[in-house]
Amino acid sequence: MAQNEKYSYKDFTNKLLDKTDAAEWNDTEVVGSCFHQNTPKTVVFPVGISGVKFIKCNLDNVVIPEDCTVEGGTNKLISTQNDGADWFVDDNLAPIEPMNKAEYIKLGLSIDPAAIPATAKQESVVQEKRQELEDTLEAQIKALEDAATWRK
Repeated sequence: MAQNEKYSYKDFTNKLLDKTDAAEWNDTEVVGSCFHQNTPKTVVFPVGISGVKFIKCNLDNVVIPEDCTVEGGTNKLISTQNDGADWFVDDNLAPIEPMNKAEYIKLGLSIDPAAIPATAKQESVVQEKRQELEDTLEAQIKALEDAATWRK
């Protein structure tokens, strides 16, 4: 199978290619390109493409045409939730876990989708928590500095 030079090793982030000619795609390998979309289940490719093998491509939030395959790379569904953070979502677009799960855990934030606020927040919960920790640290440093000055 021939490598598709036109669509390999390129950045097509948030670009729709559904108006391109299916013949440009059929029975080729697309390697190392990014087709990431901000909206889950976005139709990026033209109707009727077949036999395309996407190798090591970012296909997050992209609908993969029926007769095409993905090897390596990524094809996850991701959506911004009311907590202001991006979460992996299932086929029904229900949140599963935050993309930055390790940071949530480190900051003591809940990774339970039930903890996502019912209404959208202005600032992400991660940013709010970071600010809270920074404010606490600054207050502690000031208290230590004041105590050290008092002793002099």
